[in-house]
Amino acid sequence: MGDSPADWMLAFSMNVSSMTLTGSNGNATVVSTSTPMEMMHLMGTMQPLAMVSAPQGSYTGATVTIGSATVMYMDPTTKAPVQATISGPITGSVTFTSPITVGSTPMAMGFDLDLASSVTQGSNGTLSMNPVFHVTSGTQGSGNPMDYADGGINQMMGMVSGVSGSSFTMTSMQAAQTFTFATNSSTTFDGTSMSAMGSGMLALVDATMQSDGSLLATRVQSMMGSSGGMMGGGIITAVTGQPPTSLTMVMQNGAGTSMMSSYFASGATVNLSSSTTYEMDEDGMDMTSLPFTPAFDANHIYAGQSVMPISSTGMMSGSGGMGGGMMGGGSMAGTITANEVALEPQGITGTAAVTLTGGTATSFAMTLPSDSAFTTLTGATSVMVFQQGSTTLEGGSTIASGTAMHTFGLLFYDGGQWKMVAMRMGAN
Repeated sequence: MGDSPADWMLAFSMNVSSMTLTGSNGNATVVSTSTPMEMMHLMGTMQPLAMVSAPQGSYTGATVTIGSATVMYMDPTTKAPVQATISGPITGSVTFTSPITVGSTPMAMGFDLDLASSVTQGSNGTLSMNPVFHVTSGTQGSGNPMDYADGGINQMMGMVSGVSGSSFTMTSMQAAQTFTFATNSSTTFDGTSMSAMGSGMLALVDATMQSDGSLLATRVQSMMGSSGGMMGGGIITAVTGQPPTSLTMVMQNGAGTSMMSSYFASGATVNLSSSTTYEMDEDGMDMTSLPFTPAFDANHIYAGQSVMPISSTGMMSGSGGMGGGMMGGGSMAGTITANEVALEPQGITGTAAVTLTGGTATSFAMTLPSDSAFTTLTGATSVMVFQQGSTTLEGGSTIASGTAMHTFGLLFYDGGQWKMVAMRMGAN
């Protein structure tokens, strides 16, 4: 499941309470218990929700029920984050554009939630939701094995729950089940090894789907080797101090001790110290031959960037002495004391200034929509995007000039200008 962008939101957290596929030879249950998902961090990408053994046959649609949803957005007048809720249950019926045939070859179905079309705000500020999904499908081995359209998994965040031989299981707060990953001699380990892995380790995992439907981990990155720690993820809304002593962020992801799904689409305080380390998450990124020097450290961290704070201790609940009012009143989830802060890829939407062709390296100014939360937060009206030769163009080989589009990558503030190195780009 993934997200088509809604520019005015910072976070959108929902509880998927049920999901069923409608098939010619019987229906398939995908979700049967409430599963939390935050959608805005998935702009331009997807994450695994469930693996299902479905009857072979033709599938024509799906039914998705959402228990409730929480939204964090930027108020254009006060320039402050505001939290709002949408009561459930909310049911969406999805009719596939054309039937999807499920055979003996493992395949992936992608449900792209069109938030811009799904959520509306009334004149009194009340939000309502009528879910709109765009569905894609791809079979194992039909394209790029790391592409989510073909069953690829990129940086799934979670906690290792068990290790057996050359395989391990991992739980994610934003998935309907535990996933099992096999490893082999080609698996890359960062900060750990297969023999060093154990229950409680926090990790990011890249994986591909195999011909038998199993998952093979291509990269395993240990973020915290022992139990008791946590990691989060989200958008910075304020930086305090220079060099900074704390950040305020909107939570979009997390794993580990004291992390709860109710924290998604809420604020958090991230305490920093002189011993906090900074790094850029370059997994899947091409950072070569850029006309500027990307920097992310205590002197180069800004509101508007997506970060992952990592702590050796759990999250402390409550506003952490910040009063809660900085996040729309009472919506501060807690405090994270960060040993490390990583700059993470994020999605930005806008309009292409030139025609873009896959396989080429170029740069262009992407004009942001007037209601963009990023614009309200930073004041920026455009972002300079750097397309690398390996940047993926979704759904085709070109994006025409003037097209509404999204780009997903690492975002920097350099020389008075916002600059994004793109991993993926696509038309909206």
